[in-house]
Amino acid sequence: MNLNLLQTTNTLKKQEVNLLRGSFVVFLLISIFNYSSIESIKSNEKIIVKTLNQSSQFWVSSVDASDEYLVDFAVYAAQLKNNVTPSNVKLNFSKLLELVHPSNHESIKQQLKDEATQIQRYSRNAYTFNVTKTDINRKTQQIFIKGGATRWTNSGKKQPQRKTLTIGYRIDNALFTITSIKEENYE
Repeated sequence: MNLNLLQTTNTLKKQEVNLLRGSFVVFLLISIFNYSSIESIKSNEKIIVKTLNQSSQFWVSSVDASDEYLVDFAVYAAQLKNNVTPSNVKLNFSKLLELVHPSNHESIKQQLKDEATQIQRYSRNAYTFNVTKTDINRKTQQIFIKGGATRWTNSGKKQPQRKTLTIGYRIDNALFTITSIKEENYE
């Protein structure tokens, strides 16, 4: 009699262990599925932003963004860099440096510091920039902004120069950062 009771107990324990192992495997598979689903959502997620004036909307994901988003940031950077006076140049350039990627911060900081020194040397000048055209090259991650750069002096407005501002960019975790800034004259 004790032998039958022991065999029945042993069988029930084996069944219980097998049931627990099966449950563990099922929970493990569910967890793996959930993890892969979450990772897929993270990499494919796009945040759509509609501005208050309702005239435009743009989207940004972890590694890419809409043309409107890129152009808005690039034009903002161009305005900070090129619409300056000797009294606001340091403030504008410090705001521009907030957009710069950490790996390029020192080189761009030195570039802007040299430019600020030049602008402050001629303390009666003011500079403006009117954007006329923008282009985006997603392969090289560059935004090209063409426009007219004007210098204002005590004697009045000087002849505008046509300039192209090339802004290198990166988008990491939906954050726009600047990697390079180059300015060239064009005809």
